[in-house]
Amino acid sequence: MIDALLRRPASAAEVASDGVRLLGAVSLLAALLWHGPVEAALFALVLLGLLVSRCLPAAPLFSSLYGLTLLLAAWSSVMDLYARISWWDLAVHFAATGTIAVMAWYLLAAYGAVTAWQDSGRPVPAFAVPAVVTSLGLALSVLWEFGEWWGHYYVDATINVGYRDTIGDLAAGGLGSVLSGILLARLIRRNPPPHAGTSGAPLQRRLQG
Repeated sequence: MIDALLRRPASAAEVASDGVRLLGAVSLLAALLWHGPVEAALFALVLLGLLVSRCLPAAPLFSSLYGLTLLLAAWSSVMDLYARISWWDLAVHFAATGTIAVMAWYLLAAYGAVTAWQDSGRPVPAFAVPAVVTSLGLALSVLWEFGEWWGHYYVDATINVGYRDTIGDLAAGGLGSVLSGILLARLIRRNPPPHAGTSGAPLQRRLQG
């Protein structure tokens, strides 16, 4: 993974993804200079997530969307948008859970736990990738809600928790994951790499699309 992290961008789309990661570093610096330790820790976590995505064989489109969504979610917390805009929390859960679930799929694919191509060179059944991404998104949504509960009681009591909020967040995250899984499956199928599914095809080429 270190080699993947240090490699040069191979296309304009990858340059754009690295630009999003640079925004993450700038956001962390801004949090350190003008905000408190909680905000700095939040953006440090976001930057870590952005760097992890560079190590994965993810399509640049999803890498950019993933990074922008993480930054949006973090800055929304800092700017208190969740409290100011009633529907903003659900919108962020929809977008963020979907993109994070896709990155989780790429992480599993990097270790051979999931795949988009059979050994015969054919794609897996159409429902397979969306089903896995949706399952990952729902699981991550549960962890997110645990994090919100912990944050409410041990970090900041203004973090909104409660039955209605939790169910709404889980539903939004699940729907976002369904949509992201469908988009990922279509992207992979529309851009089949050479020798897809064979052992000789590099993982980067098999999965990026």
